[in-house]
Amino acid sequence: MESQSVLDVRNLKTYFFTDEGLVKAVDDVSFSIESGKTMGLVGESGSGKSVTALSINRLINQPGRIVDGEIFLDGENVLKFDESRMRQWRGEKVSMVFQEPMTALNPVLTIGYQIAESVLAHEKVSRKEAWGRAVDAMRTVSIPDPERLAFDYPHQLSGGMRQRVLIAMALVCRPRLLIADEPTTALDVTIQAQILELLSRLSHEYDLSLMLISHDLGVIAEAAETVAVMYAGKIVEMGTAEEVFRTPRHPYTQGLIRSIPKLGSSLEMKDRLDVIEGVVPSLLNLPSGCSFATRCPSKTDECVQSEIELEMIKDDHKVRCIHA
Repeated sequence: MESQSVLDVRNLKTYFFTDEGLVKAVDDVSFSIESGKTMGLVGESGSGKSVTALSINRLINQPGRIVDGEIFLDGENVLKFDESRMRQWRGEKVSMVFQEPMTALNPVLTIGYQIAESVLAHEKVSRKEAWGRAVDAMRTVSIPDPERLAFDYPHQLSGGMRQRVLIAMALVCRPRLLIADEPTTALDVTIQAQILELLSRLSHEYDLSLMLISHDLGVIAEAAETVAVMYAGKIVEMGTAEEVFRTPRHPYTQGLIRSIPKLGSSLEMKDRLDVIEGVVPSLLNLPSGCSFATRCPSKTDECVQSEIELEMIKDDHKVRCIHA
């Protein structure tokens, strides 16, 4: 593989073949993440962020299917693995932290048991050693008194602590890539900051590549070095976080940034939040040309005549817009 990236996704297409028609949930998506770096994937609900993450883990179920593209992890194309090898790689090479810990954790098993099971599933070690690794992983993610809390059940912990347990479970086998899908959405602001700080610290300490999925631009701006903005199954803008947030070039990215509340704004009309007019088009019936054209203030006839390509406009800054 030419790239030195830990993760290299090339022209990924994941479609759902439904009774109503073809849903192009992820349509020709390409990006890469370098070792020890964090990439933020941002967009509204339904833009294709989570389906992209599930595709990388090969967790797409019927009626969905990866129809085209390549996913290289440490130089190997995971789309060519059989299911047995893919199961081994999940947790060992790539791990995932989900949005809601209570649905990801088994309510009738202790925290320590569940983390230790992750070790036993991937490594030939004794149950005693696996338990020790589980306790160490809890300590790594700053869970206090892990020897005692390892015997607790998920319902006995706070939401922030449960999220830390999920991160400990994801990292106990030291994977190369961690995918965090909306890891702070269900938490209050103070705990959000703690979880983001934890992920950032672990990324640097373990040379861990991190893919952070969120609809919250503030979370992405704080944690990520590079950013990809998704809309209707496609990446519409991609570049360094500083470049994308300082000089957004796609009208959708500009609209997202304008809609962020600012400190010091009043309740007067002049300080009302900007909104992006309209709604995300149905993936069953996408408009021709640019998918954002129906909501775009800069739309011209040229926008809807043919497919718009993602083009480099400056250094590593790419935009899918003919007016950029």
